[in-house]
Amino acid sequence: MRTPLEEFAQQIAAGTLKIQVGRVFQIDEIVEAHRLMEENKAGGKIVVLVP
Repeated sequence: MRTPLEEFAQQIAAGTLKIQVGRVFQIDEIVEAHRLMEENKAGGKIVVLVP
């Protein structure tokens, strides 16, 4: 019997994990990303890109 963490790791390794990305921000847009998160309006995961 696998734990939820093991199942999660297997999905990552298999490339079958489905994640809904709401918005992607550059690091200089972090204030906007945080505001969106606080307002619960992202519509999925928030991704912040760091150069």
